[in-house]
Amino acid sequence: MAGISIYAHRGGMHNAPENTVAAFKRALSDGASAVECDIRRTADGQFVAFHDAAAGRVCGRNWRIAATDWSHLKTLRVLDREPIAHLDDILNLMILRPGTDFYFELALERESDAADLALQIKRAGMQHRAYLLAFSHRTSYLEAAREAVPGIGSAVMPLFPSDMLGTAWRAGASKVCAGWLDLPLAKQIFFWGAGAFDFKRQAEDAELAGVEISAGIANHPREVRRLMELGARAVWTDDVPMAAKLI
Repeated sequence: MAGISIYAHRGGMHNAPENTVAAFKRALSDGASAVECDIRRTADGQFVAFHDAAAGRVCGRNWRIAATDWSHLKTLRVLDREPIAHLDDILNLMILRPGTDFYFELALERESDAADLALQIKRAGMQHRAYLLAFSHRTSYLEAAREAVPGIGSAVMPLFPSDMLGTAWRAGASKVCAGWLDLPLAKQIFFWGAGAFDFKRQAEDAELAGVEISAGIANHPREVRRLMELGARAVWTDDVPMAAKLI
């Protein structure tokens, strides 16, 4: 369907190790127009792309990211294949891939970390293609980033799709990423709420207000089709090639 974009969650982790530069490159080559990664800060103040608080699940060493220096973390391999992505790696990729956006989900411990992240993105000149992403109950992190770098992109994840435009306004965000809760029955609750609160009308109203509504995470063709029918302007997925066959 024309006009709907594909966004890669954790870099499209069904086709390459999650949150790695290899995943980001593969997703963009497969047709994604934006990539999301989770950002954490190491013990020595470096920013890295990593979803979990510790490295055990994907790297086999149960080191806490926030308690480990980058000099140790960079020796690990995600799924025994790819190095952990440093923020500099991501910014270099953004420079080499003009026209693509990156979403940085803030898995940070302090609001000051979000401000420091925004400043580092600005120093690379990428603040207009970067969207800092937070759940709607953690928008103080977005505020701290915008205070440090006015104009840097903000995206918000609502806990429920009942008032998405209002959620965006309250967060100062121009992007809404709906349906991201990873809890039992979360997808069923999201789709029920999308029907009950007229997701399609909300997406249309948001577009008129300059706010983009994306949704996911859709990893089955029926989920992609359903989000398209609901009127999502972009679909988040872990499987970019699958989504590209449908959109």
